[in-house]
Amino acid sequence: MLSAMARLLIIEDNGEFQQLLSLTFFREGYEVYYAFNGKEGYDKLLAVRPDLVLLDLMMPVLNGVEVIKLVNANTAVRDTPILVMTAHGDKADLLESSILAQGAVEYVRKPFELAHLKAVVRRLLAQSPRRAAASAEAVKGSLRLDLKLRTLWIDDRNAGSLPPTRAEVLRVLLEANGPVAREKLLREVWGDEGSVAALEKTIQRLREDLGPEESRRLQTTEDGYELVA
Repeated sequence: MLSAMARLLIIEDNGEFQQLLSLTFFREGYEVYYAFNGKEGYDKLLAVRPDLVLLDLMMPVLNGVEVIKLVNANTAVRDTPILVMTAHGDKADLLESSILAQGAVEYVRKPFELAHLKAVVRRLLAQSPRRAAASAEAVKGSLRLDLKLRTLWIDDRNAGSLPPTRAEVLRVLLEANGPVAREKLLREVWGDEGSVAALEKTIQRLREDLGPEESRRLQTTEDGYELVA
């Protein structure tokens, strides 16, 4: 499993093959999203901001080439690596060159061995500067906070996205080696505008976010709070 869970988007209109790929990469420890046509895939790419897209070429609504062109035209997502998968056999070498020229980073012809595809995915993620930049997470024990999306994960279960202030308080607690003083939390999260009452309310909400089983980890100390792994 990757040290920071990579986010994959699989755009494939074949239901059985989509299920096979999604289950395969989920079991490998990836965070998997899926779409069944090019339009749905592009919309989900904008919403999810995956670390890597696995893209079929022959799809309804928008085909794979059209999706690649949309991604390249959007400065917000044009750095998203795209791995093209296709069974298209006509002039395969020429097609491969054309697809790579459009902006895909890799081209895999169906049928392929799943072991080969997994190896390609691992290599592309390891080589991606975007992955290195976007993988910032705060982790302690089974708690993980995606700092980009402010998504809280508990034992690899998505517990939802946090508002900015709660996410920032949680980040400080996750990154600390021990207790964090109230003054430090107020200074780092609120600056000169914080109050003890606001901090206490945020801690209460964070305990609710963690749920009844995990909230015990967020402990009150003599002069602050500590998140216990």
